[in-house]
Amino acid sequence: MFTSLLLTPTLAALVVLGAVQPTSIPTTKTDEKKIAEVGKEAPEFELQDQHGKTHILSDYKGKIVVLEWFNESCPYCEAAWESGLVPNLIKTLGEQETEVVYLTINSTANKPEEKVLESGADFLEELKVTVPMLMDYDGKAGKVFGARTTPHMFVINAEGILVYQGAISDDRKGKEGDKAETHIMRVVTQLEAGEEVSPSYVQPWGCSVKYKRDGKSGNRSERGRKPRG
Repeated sequence: MFTSLLLTPTLAALVVLGAVQPTSIPTTKTDEKKIAEVGKEAPEFELQDQHGKTHILSDYKGKIVVLEWFNESCPYCEAAWESGLVPNLIKTLGEQETEVVYLTINSTANKPEEKVLESGADFLEELKVTVPMLMDYDGKAGKVFGARTTPHMFVINAEGILVYQGAISDDRKGKEGDKAETHIMRVVTQLEAGEEVSPSYVQPWGCSVKYKRDGKSGNRSERGRKPRG
């Protein structure tokens, strides 16, 4: 108490003389990263596909957008595609009343980028599926969306709002093959009927996304795909 009585007049005098300037405290943070959240606008991205075409998410407003985090070397992802589940889903989505855009995103970085691009593009070409594979080698889009597995699915409605994220289906072991019911088809059906999307999250399963580590590509070995035929 004795100390504060001695200091108070001194501080008051310094403020009057201009020796002590009040410090402004920022009230908002402008550098916070936007993270994908169901019910909120999906984060913007701009990525090139396997053919060098640039895709900007906001360009697809007015359409339903389905995103699949993709890695053709992941056994889960490979099985979902080779069983016909994903190709049939893409075909069915193309027959809906509302236009649906299906984009695969490849954030794999445990091998050189040109190898990731070549292997993924060859896989889709062999299956004769003409969908864009967007390259996210630095992992920025994947980390903003919180993509954890391959496959990890996201559905964005025509207004640009993220309405679903999670598993492609409940058939984790692939026993039902291309006959498995997908959460993606359920969500699109609910959107077209004007219903609330429920559930809007189902825990994703699959291989972990092989993000770049410490600014370098991962050094984990990965079994290559066996050529078909």
